[in-house]
Amino acid sequence: MKKATGQAGWVSKAARGPSAPVRRSSTQARWPSALALGAVAGLFAQSASAQVSAAPPAAAASAAEPATQEIIVTATRRAARLRDVPIAMSAISGGEAEARRLSNFVDVVDITPGPTFVPVKGSATSSVQIRGRSSTNDATTLQNPVGIYIDDIYYGSLASFDSDFFDVQQIAVLRGPQGTTFGRNAVGGAVQITSNVARLGESSGQFSLTALKFHGGERGVESTGYANMPLGEKAAARIAYSVKDVGGYQRNLVTGHYVSDNKINSLKGSVTYAPATDLTITGLASYSRRNNKGDGARIVGMGWVAAAEAAASSNFHDVMIDDEGRVEREITSGLLKVEKKTTLGTFSTLLGYRHLNASFIEDSDGGPMPVNFPSVNLNRETQYSLEFRLVSPSNQQFEYVTGLYIGKEDLFHSILFNFDGRLPNTRLATFTGGTLQTQLVSGSGKAISAGPYFEGKWKFNEQWALTGGLRYVYDNKKGSTEHVGTSAFYGGPYLANLQSTTWTAWTPRAILEFKPAKDLLFYGSVSSGYQGGGWVLTAPNLAKATTPLEPEKTRSYELGTKSSFFNGAFTTNAALYQANTKNLQVRSLVNAVLTDTNAGEAEVKGLELELALRPARGLALGLNYAYTDAKFKTFPGCAAGNFNCTGKQLPFTPKNDVTLFADWTMRVGDGASLSWHADTKFADAYQLVATNAQQIAVPYTKRRGVTNASVTYAQDAANWDVRLWARNLTNRTYATNGLNYYFYNMTVAEAVAAGASADSERLSIAAPRSVGVTFTYHF
Repeated sequence: MKKATGQAGWVSKAARGPSAPVRRSSTQARWPSALALGAVAGLFAQSASAQVSAAPPAAAASAAEPATQEIIVTATRRAARLRDVPIAMSAISGGEAEARRLSNFVDVVDITPGPTFVPVKGSATSSVQIRGRSSTNDATTLQNPVGIYIDDIYYGSLASFDSDFFDVQQIAVLRGPQGTTFGRNAVGGAVQITSNVARLGESSGQFSLTALKFHGGERGVESTGYANMPLGEKAAARIAYSVKDVGGYQRNLVTGHYVSDNKINSLKGSVTYAPATDLTITGLASYSRRNNKGDGARIVGMGWVAAAEAAASSNFHDVMIDDEGRVEREITSGLLKVEKKTTLGTFSTLLGYRHLNASFIEDSDGGPMPVNFPSVNLNRETQYSLEFRLVSPSNQQFEYVTGLYIGKEDLFHSILFNFDGRLPNTRLATFTGGTLQTQLVSGSGKAISAGPYFEGKWKFNEQWALTGGLRYVYDNKKGSTEHVGTSAFYGGPYLANLQSTTWTAWTPRAILEFKPAKDLLFYGSVSSGYQGGGWVLTAPNLAKATTPLEPEKTRSYELGTKSSFFNGAFTTNAALYQANTKNLQVRSLVNAVLTDTNAGEAEVKGLELELALRPARGLALGLNYAYTDAKFKTFPGCAAGNFNCTGKQLPFTPKNDVTLFADWTMRVGDGASLSWHADTKFADAYQLVATNAQQIAVPYTKRRGVTNASVTYAQDAANWDVRLWARNLTNRTYATNGLNYYFYNMTVAEAVAAGASADSERLSIAAPRSVGVTFTYHF
């Protein structure tokens, strides 16, 4: 009961709301900060230069890299050419990510066919959709169906990852269930972010300074940099930083301020020590802090709020919210990796740590009236992981990887609601009886997971090979859920003790490869995936709170080919697949209440195609295409009135998604070059809820000609380059998510007249055109 009392006291404090945001007299105020950051970056470079010997400029580290450049990946836990890995995946180097300005998870979907970024609660809580699998449930004991791995550390909850990409070695997206060699299983796919670590014997560094401006929004400044320093012959250290002070791109018509800004400071450091030729010890630590306003929302559809916003402005980046909220996040992580080479192979021990401390205050109703404010989210997460891994030598007739993963998580999440039904003639008043209903929903969870695994590959000859793998999954979870106060949406007060529950599963994988030529690969695979069970945080009563959702299990079949012709001038990657997932953990709106259930089964069929062509020296052209047919194979009773969702499309999954890109490097003058990059995306509209209702919002999710471009000038003998770039160059307006908030933003008369079709959509709108210039200095 002490815990309940403490939380209730915090409710009283939080209910007063955040302090009023400081008004900026002009967006011009951001430009002086660019000079300050430039001075800081200069000092960083001067200090680093004093510690390292002179070195040539980093070769094209920030210039556009050819789209068809060979890339080495470690998706199977051993280094291999991307074209030799018999799974569907896309990967780019850190240099290419920098050139294309892929700075966070919003941008990752640009590098691979099919995935979408899903902002569940704006930038504070998000998900990634791959092959139809995503989640909008931020309960403590439930995981994202797409696994996020940053430097071998697992980020499982929707609130846990908010990475600021900088000094990255590689970004890889694996499509399909990953149930064998990864630390935690995933039914949809996995995203791997691998940072650069200290390199022995290397003295190098760089810093960059960026000035940017949003169309119709504010200006901003960013700076990143790193220094790699040898510490004798057997050790090295590396430090990298990122500072972003970027103004918002959504104008709040109520206050005149801008929201959806980006203020984040990040630091990353690593040490590599090799006391012997067969032993390497690497330590990596990172810290990131975000402190900015919340995200705005555009209201469309029925109701007086949508009509008011439409009358006030036709620009979808103009919003009307009575309070701008706040996002504060601290993420700390660390990894200690010890690698020992033996006659059996490379034995690795990985010890990981992750901690999240976050608060998110938002105007939850998304409109100009205080019908649900403040809505406050708190997240506290601490995670430890230990993995032992043995990878056999490469180029053997029989190769294998085996290991054991153990993870422990201690998680807490709370949400404060203030449903104010005292405003006359609002639809919310009919739910709350004309009263203010304040409710705190909180939950804690402790999870222990373990997974021994083995995967072996037998090469019959130079052409045929068979891979077989198996992982045993052990998940044990327990915790508590507490509701303080009463609301029409989430029931009355209770304290639920979530009894210790264990789930186990076997997740096998088999791959048959045929390689008729060095650069031609055909493969077929059968694989299984697993997503853990857990309890729902917002269950309206004790019975539902103590009844867990069962784990999801996926079986996937895939045929694929990877090829390279004409000495790498033309490369192709293609995959044809079908995945069936049982016990889907689905959230749907039933009588204005978010309800979580285990659906029957989903079936996803698709084709993914990646083509790259280099027709002339310095020129690369490419195409990524995904066709995804994602449906509920069985899902009766998914909404009120025993509504049947069988045959409906899975949310956030466009049926057709195509990206075209081009890279061109040309020589100009004596020893100088210009590198051009452009990519453009076209994608069908996608559904937003399991019932495939909310059709007012669906058309806004269509993307047509969303284009990014850059041009970089560099001199061969110089130690600097400059890039002019644009994101969403064509300034397309499109939505990434939509929520039906008819109970907030419609009057009683409007809702009654609309009946079951009442629909007032709160849309998350993607950023407008941003243009900028980046200066990079190498030393």
